[in-house]
Amino acid sequence: MDQQTKTLQPDLQKFTPRPRLELLIKWVMFTAAITGMAILSAFYPIWANVPLIVIPSILTLIFAKPVFFEKIKLLTLVVMRTFIVFAVIFNLGQFYANLIMVAMIINILEATLTDLKHKQYFNFVTGLFLAVGVVAMRASWGAVEGGPGAEYDYYFVNGFNSAATICWVVAYTIWNWIFVTGEFSSSVSLMHTGFLASPIISCLATMGTLGFPGGFGLWYLVRANSLSIGGYMQICCKNWFEKEFYNSKFEKFVAWTHKWYVQLVLMLICLALIGYTFIGGLIEVGVGYTSGL
Repeated sequence: MDQQTKTLQPDLQKFTPRPRLELLIKWVMFTAAITGMAILSAFYPIWANVPLIVIPSILTLIFAKPVFFEKIKLLTLVVMRTFIVFAVIFNLGQFYANLIMVAMIINILEATLTDLKHKQYFNFVTGLFLAVGVVAMRASWGAVEGGPGAEYDYYFVNGFNSAATICWVVAYTIWNWIFVTGEFSSSVSLMHTGFLASPIISCLATMGTLGFPGGFGLWYLVRANSLSIGGYMQICCKNWFEKEFYNSKFEKFVAWTHKWYVQLVLMLICLALIGYTFIGGLIEVGVGYTSGL
């Protein structure tokens, strides 16, 4: 492990690694739990979102005494999760959908400053382009006829076409993975793979094949939900996750991902994906213009 990697990785209390099967089952159960709650909170922004996200988050902020970074992140998330209740009740939907795009840009830029502090320069560059890429995504407010929670409205965010949306999501997932592993221990980073997998699983499960409409247009919403749920779980149960999710091989893998050449390759991949998010829009606009002639 080189000197830069050592500074990126927090000092870990050495725990006895859990058997692989035990670790896998715990990870699956954790990921399934936050995924289920995130989907419910997406389709039911009042009766599911309030008890599963808003109330536990507020209690965590009051009683758990999180560190400053955790407090700011969770506070930002719970404000938006609370505001969506008012957006539903007072018909502020499209305004809220537009506001969530601004919140995403701010959220990404906050993390890029942390990357800069940790000297993760390649990931810092990716974060800047990712924030700009949000401009190529479009938010809409409404409900899908025949879908769960059809009596409520919620927001969708899509690029100019499905491929552009997926490209941005993949780039975000890679970028956030590097950010998380530079900020937290390998045990907490393993937990965050569940955070990152949850919205993707939710999108795949709601593409219509299982009877629930949604798809990758729901990614933003489910990502916000799963991150909020995982956030208060991490704050309240960090010691448990540090112990139960520790794996020495995964720790070595995390260290490898922080090699400069690995991060350079990941940056180039992300920039290409973000580039297609814009190019896909140009292609879509060009096709629409041509067909209108």
